[in-house]
Amino acid sequence: MVSKDLAGGEVAGGEDDLEVLRAAALLDPDEHEQWDVVHAFQKRADRSAFEAARVLVRAADARERVIGLTILAQFGSRADRLFLEERLSIAIEACADPQAEVIRSAVLALAHLGDPRGLAAALGQEGHPDEDVRQAVAFALPSVGGDPACPDAVAALIRLSGDRSDYVRDWATFGLGLESAGDGERIRRALLERVGDPDRDTAAEAFLGLAQRGDRRMLSALGVALEGPDPADKVIEAAAELAAPELLPALHRLKQRAGADADLRASTIDEAISACSAAAAAHAGGGPEPEAP
Repeated sequence: MVSKDLAGGEVAGGEDDLEVLRAAALLDPDEHEQWDVVHAFQKRADRSAFEAARVLVRAADARERVIGLTILAQFGSRADRLFLEERLSIAIEACADPQAEVIRSAVLALAHLGDPRGLAAALGQEGHPDEDVRQAVAFALPSVGGDPACPDAVAALIRLSGDRSDYVRDWATFGLGLESAGDGERIRRALLERVGDPDRDTAAEAFLGLAQRGDRRMLSALGVALEGPDPADKVIEAAAELAAPELLPALHRLKQRAGADADLRASTIDEAISACSAAAAAHAGGGPEPEAP
């Protein structure tokens, strides 16, 4: 009923807005109805919706604070940056909340705001005991760290790429792989340490980040990953980026194994084969590509 009322435009604002949001905070966050309410307030993007969300951020109930921050994180269009100064101040202040779920929402809000003034608040939660908070920090750092990323943001991503949580390592390694993180031996060394990560997604991010930097030190490990039972798509993308002829035998075997059950993946494999074949031809002066044994 809450989301239907909003969709029908029946909520006029003021106290009605607060009642709707407080009711939404009691809903299951994994169900679409709560998100319908959040998105409706974000889309409205008027002063009344903003004030209702701001009131909730200071509510006694942590669930209400989370709803308020979630609305403010993506309020209106990113281009308009409505109420930016107020939203930024609210998110920074909420990073000191005693509840982990509220801190996570605040850090995610900083990520969506993408303002470097939020960097210090995000960095302050790097060592939080809750892995969801640390993941939010890893997610936020590429947005609040600047472009190119500042040394403090890069250093934090490097530390988080060695986190005990697979979830955190994955996002931190993704952040290190981005072009905005820059290049340099510290970044490459951190990525090299992750190519053997027990988490397949983290390892795939590391392979791709190194390949985009043209670092061949992981070539042997990449070949082994391609020979695995189910290489991640980003591993195959890394092969295309690196364009190393040495990978052609493994790529041909992967294509044979994939067969007709991998239509969506076939184009990615073909792109990698094409890139490696072009490199082989250039290296050999137009000679034949290595064949699959």
